[in-house]
Amino acid sequence: MNTTVNISAAKKCLADSVQLISEKKNEQVIRDSFTSHLRQIFTDMPNWVTRHIQNSESAVKINKGTKVSTGFIDNLVDLVAIEYEGDLTIRSKFDTGFNQVKDYCAALVNRGNDSDLVIGILSDTVRWYTYTIEIDQTAVMPYNRDNVILNQIDFIDCSRADDKASNDLIIFLQKYLGRIGARPVSAYSIAKDLGFESQFCSIYLSSLEKIINGAFKDSPKYAELVSSLWCSFVSYLREEGHSKYFDIKTYIDEYYILTLGKLICANYIEKRALNSDENELLDIISGRYFENKGLINFIEYDYFGWINSSPIADKIAPIAQLIQQDLLVYNFASDPDEDLFGKLMAQLANRSQRLLLGQEWTPSWLSHKLVHHVIDSIPSNEPIRLLDMCCGSGSMIVESLKIIKNRIKENIDIHGQEERINLLVQSITGFDIDPLAVMLSKINWLLVTMDWIRPLGTFNISIPIYHADSLFAITPISNNIVSETNAYILKIAEFSVELPVFLIAPQYREFFDSLISIAYKLALSNNSSSIDLYIEKDELLIHIQDIISNLAQDITPEQIEMILEFLKQFISKIDILNRDGRNGIWSYILRNSFRPGLVLGQFNGLVSNPPWLALSKVADNPYHVVLKRKAEEFGIKPEGSSHLHIELATIFLLHAVRQYLTAGAQIGCIVPDTVLNGHHHNPFRKSKFLTSKISVPFKVNEIWKIDGFVFKNKAAILFGKKQQPDANPSISIPGCIIYENQSSTEITFYKNTQGNRTAWGERLITGEEGFYNPGSFRQGADIMPRNLLFYEVSPCENRNNVSIKSINPITSNIAYIVRDAKKFKEFHLSSRIVKRDLIYDVITSNLLTPYCISPFQQVFLPIKKEGGKWTKLSNREIISKGAIVQNAFEAIFKTIDPINGNVDSLFSLLDVRGKLSQQVLPSTGFIVMTGAGGKNVCAAYLNLDDENVVTDRLIIDQTIYWTHVDTEEEAIYLTGLFNSEAINGIIQEFQPRGAFGERHIHTLPFGVTPPYDSSQIAHQDVVEKTWSLVSEYHELLLNSDVKELLNPNTSALTKRRRTLASYIKRLPSYQEYEEACRALYGL
Repeated sequence: MNTTVNISAAKKCLADSVQLISEKKNEQVIRDSFTSHLRQIFTDMPNWVTRHIQNSESAVKINKGTKVSTGFIDNLVDLVAIEYEGDLTIRSKFDTGFNQVKDYCAALVNRGNDSDLVIGILSDTVRWYTYTIEIDQTAVMPYNRDNVILNQIDFIDCSRADDKASNDLIIFLQKYLGRIGARPVSAYSIAKDLGFESQFCSIYLSSLEKIINGAFKDSPKYAELVSSLWCSFVSYLREEGHSKYFDIKTYIDEYYILTLGKLICANYIEKRALNSDENELLDIISGRYFENKGLINFIEYDYFGWINSSPIADKIAPIAQLIQQDLLVYNFASDPDEDLFGKLMAQLANRSQRLLLGQEWTPSWLSHKLVHHVIDSIPSNEPIRLLDMCCGSGSMIVESLKIIKNRIKENIDIHGQEERINLLVQSITGFDIDPLAVMLSKINWLLVTMDWIRPLGTFNISIPIYHADSLFAITPISNNIVSETNAYILKIAEFSVELPVFLIAPQYREFFDSLISIAYKLALSNNSSSIDLYIEKDELLIHIQDIISNLAQDITPEQIEMILEFLKQFISKIDILNRDGRNGIWSYILRNSFRPGLVLGQFNGLVSNPPWLALSKVADNPYHVVLKRKAEEFGIKPEGSSHLHIELATIFLLHAVRQYLTAGAQIGCIVPDTVLNGHHHNPFRKSKFLTSKISVPFKVNEIWKIDGFVFKNKAAILFGKKQQPDANPSISIPGCIIYENQSSTEITFYKNTQGNRTAWGERLITGEEGFYNPGSFRQGADIMPRNLLFYEVSPCENRNNVSIKSINPITSNIAYIVRDAKKFKEFHLSSRIVKRDLIYDVITSNLLTPYCISPFQQVFLPIKKEGGKWTKLSNREIISKGAIVQNAFEAIFKTIDPINGNVDSLFSLLDVRGKLSQQVLPSTGFIVMTGAGGKNVCAAYLNLDDENVVTDRLIIDQTIYWTHVDTEEEAIYLTGLFNSEAINGIIQEFQPRGAFGERHIHTLPFGVTPPYDSSQIAHQDVVEKTWSLVSEYHELLLNSDVKELLNPNTSALTKRRRTLASYIKRLPSYQEYEEACRALYGL
């Protein structure tokens, strides 16, 4: 801001202050004198001067241990707390003021303000001390002065009261009270100060919402056009996204970030915080400002183009001006060296549940390491041609450009600015399906190259980042880009236009761009609002021949005829739409959406972090269909139900390798950690893509594991090359673990194979190969929803009846059953008498701890055993049980399906995939059970000869895997192995990891465990050692404190299992038992 200042008034202010201090006046007199001078020093009264005057003696709550009192900040300017003292050369006054600054800063943080934004100032109006604050990490709110650390960041002494002192005072006040140019620009500060969690953002969004909603109401035709295009492309980014749903909230959120990004970019171009007049603001908003700087495609007429144009932009300008005012606090003198918008994109992703953006921000340190490794692998005599097929807000692009600039500098054969800029423009291309990400990535591209392309306007620059689907599967005007004819069918509003397929190829790239440009100009040349535009064939032919001649393009006569037909259709439809007020965006879509087809086979390097998303999370729309087809074509679609969990990362990676890279190109791609061991990635690890319907030559040469949780889930980087693997590939892959702030740790990954399953792990499994089948383990039935089926059951005087009532999730002794219920929480059955034969015993994983099964839970179900199999009761049978039973079941049925609920509604839930009807428990023998969930295996067995076990009335729940064995030796053998530490070590290589550690174990233990063979010494040893351990454990359970842990209501299942396991490990025979298990597994 160009604030008018009066140096003479500043000198007078200081002179008066020095005089008052020398006369030992109190702080009130000195402060009032200073405040009265501010109006004369800053004659145009900037906002901070007004706030300094108005916020005198601001009340705050001061925490003093157990007491809270009201304190008064001398002056408060936003989050700058100023304490004035009479004379800071007096130590006692300095100490008093210093502690009061601590009090006031703590009070501001206690109000919920970010400590990074709070500044404390201690002054006698002549001497000025400035502090940032830190909060003691061990302290808890509310904070007091003892929890605050003041870090001095500035000091001035103006006691000489001369011109220099006066100028120093003015700069100081503007910097810290006006906060002009004082705050460093970073991704963190932008997101914190102006992101979606800031107070400023909510104000701007509210204003933008009114304007944009008004625009949609006032321009219904264009609003409908934008909504339709947005829904046909961008809405696929949302979870459960549907092409009919236009999310105006996300549209407004995106527009806010775009506007903020343009204003920041303009500040960097000028190397200062702008305070623009209305004309300059409108130029920035519309893009004319950047176009005048030679940035040809920086701001295009995209989905927001109509909002950026008058008359709507005229209403936006005042909001943009307020945002500019907020940006005055930042220092734009130095060009940034990071992706400034990644954190904002992550915030937006959290607000809108957008999924296909690659929206998890890739930190700059990680992008730098990946890009550097890829570029180092490209021969030094080759120009760099990188691709980021899912560029997001540009983290990879920023780091690539920084490294490439240094590489170009080192090449002594490169001369002149123009040659360097051309190499830079060609060095990396980006695609993203999200228009916001594309714009922010362009801004980042510009900011990191600014030092090379200044003065802007010397050369026209087209930034190679495009709003396009890198899979080239859909476009905003075509839901399926695959064409088996000679033309793509484009849907332009309600019209269809045939675009010749041959034009979308690298050799026609410049021809295509020129053709669209000419066609668009011709379409807009109609001066009549009512007469259709008609252009003679000969005139069109002249334009085509001019382009052919200028580009020396080879075009056959047959192709010319196809081009003529396309131009005729395209120009005619655009003319109609233009006269109907529905034009503007079509050129942008055509130039961007078809770009992937124009750059096939052009790149010698790939650097990217593609979206991590299970196919099951993509809504049922054309994109879902294309992704599924591509997984099949690449041979990486898993068999069975696992196919829904195929993640998009590998689809994007293989498509990019095949379509965009030259032979021998280098590859670096961030993928989810599950690529290393998840079963759904098994076909990828087995390189099925090499021999698939659409084969991809790709060799993985190196794997980096990323330490910790940089993203929501663990991640790895695959490095490789576009080439066929060796005929006899090694079983090992070199790799390392990388960290943000320390050197990497070298490791080796091994291609472990067991049967049909593979895993890339850090340990070579040397035991017997192949999956085992130690028993016919199957999953229990889906006895859910819990709070509809499980009840407290009490006996009645009539032995044929029982009393049931819903379980209270807080006070009941079996509250654990329903405490975590997510559905039908409000359902409740009051106490009532029902038939005993409708009550069944159920075993769920909550009852299962190592070697023990707690007393069964009880459910109320309309089922029966018929021919040894479970089946539902008929309506007549339910009626025969009496009105109370009938009404109870009716309430359950209608809760499940309010309209058509009946016994079938419930039984279909219970018998998913026949897991109930096919659950047949023999009357003798033993049932071995393992929990389906959790990090570690847990097992126990049930003796069917036990008098408390009635198999005709017993159901095993889906949280349990179970099998029947004939002998107790076999039961103890399996249970012993499944409870060992050895089994967890074995399956860990194959256990996918999530944000909270290894994911659920399910059937992993069975595939690595050999079936029981009593003739084998190793098997006998496991049985013997397990018997000894279990005997000691049963003695231990006589201790009431230990036995209490078997009660599911005492604490969480994982805690109970973990605590009991710790007791077991301390038993005398445990070590021998564990060694027996390890020996069997070959460890």
